[in-house]
Amino acid sequence: MNFIESLMISLNQLMVNKLRSILSLVGILIAVGSVTGIVSLGDGLQKSIYQEFEQIGGFTTIWSWAPDPWYRDDTGRWIRRNWEEHLTFDDIEAIKAETDKVDYIIPNNSFGNLPVKRNSASIEGGQVTFSSPELLYADNLKISAGRFLTALDLIHRSKVAVIGNDIAENLFEPGENPLNKDITVGGMRYTVVGVTAPKTFFDSNYDNRTIIPVTTGQQRFIGNDYLGWIVVKAKTVDDVDDVVSAMRKVYKRRHVHGEEMEIQTGIDALAQIDRVLLIMKAVAGGIAGISLLVGGIGIMNIMLVSVTERTQEIGIRKSLGARRSSILMQFLVEAVVLCMFGGILGVGFGMLVGRGLSAFIMSKTEMPFYSVLSPTMIILAVGFSLFVGITFGVYPAWKASQLRPVEALRQE
Repeated sequence: MNFIESLMISLNQLMVNKLRSILSLVGILIAVGSVTGIVSLGDGLQKSIYQEFEQIGGFTTIWSWAPDPWYRDDTGRWIRRNWEEHLTFDDIEAIKAETDKVDYIIPNNSFGNLPVKRNSASIEGGQVTFSSPELLYADNLKISAGRFLTALDLIHRSKVAVIGNDIAENLFEPGENPLNKDITVGGMRYTVVGVTAPKTFFDSNYDNRTIIPVTTGQQRFIGNDYLGWIVVKAKTVDDVDDVVSAMRKVYKRRHVHGEEMEIQTGIDALAQIDRVLLIMKAVAGGIAGISLLVGGIGIMNIMLVSVTERTQEIGIRKSLGARRSSILMQFLVEAVVLCMFGGILGVGFGMLVGRGLSAFIMSKTEMPFYSVLSPTMIILAVGFSLFVGITFGVYPAWKASQLRPVEALRQE
């Protein structure tokens, strides 16, 4: 008996026992579909992050900040350091003088939950950011009305603000032009010069943000020239390492504890995200592995029942000259076909699950979120299903091949 004959007999047996075959397929289908759907969402999430990261030039971005004055010791207690370091505009100028591979550097400070008001209307829980004109490009922002911050705003410490779309809608009447109108931020008056277009990306709500010149924020809120963090843009990806090296030299030269200054590149940030996604995929794979194990056991049980039911058939075939290898192949192919169909259907089910969930997420968050199923994942899913079929089909097939013709024919 060749493989084609074994395949045809297997398909015929599966058709004869339709309900049993369908119930066996369901376990494999759910297991493969669940892991396929979850992994497709993970790959889609990765695609969304990479696209946004590319738009803001994240691969050439470097973030740097001074250590927090407080830290946790080995026992989990918060302890205040006996020293403090702070970044300033002098550090920015020193970095620019140290290397010519920097495109621009953005000084930043921020406050959360400062009330933003206009007359009787107010909005709580927004983010107040002190920054510079380059933030427009760094965060890939669009201006829907007015303008963004300018260099003159920083020089003159202008009392101006660029507000997000949500703030404009909450503080002003429908159809009212917010430009050149006054608002108060933390009790201090500012003139609105621009409104950013709607933008939300994961947990960052750009529409609920108020942006004012960093120098104005230093003077009116902080009371010193300290910066919370800086964003350094290297000219090319290849320049990132050289810029980081230049920053470390500047910090060591200008600060007593310069070696403690934090520096993180866009590539480092993506590596951390990739590790989180890898863990998520591993967890999904583990869950699917358990499901496939249960499904495989179900396949084995079904095949053992099939061997018992077809004992006389096996005896007749053996008495007519069928070899053990032929009987073994017939039952093994039957198990493999069952799992292969389950795997293929599971991939289709996983695609539907992934696309359905991605559409639901996009409808709720209004941010790009894809379901991406790579050819490699499809091959792995179907291949693993075949592996389950072979693994859990070997014993029933071997048991069938070991039946003696005389004893098989005696059984009713």
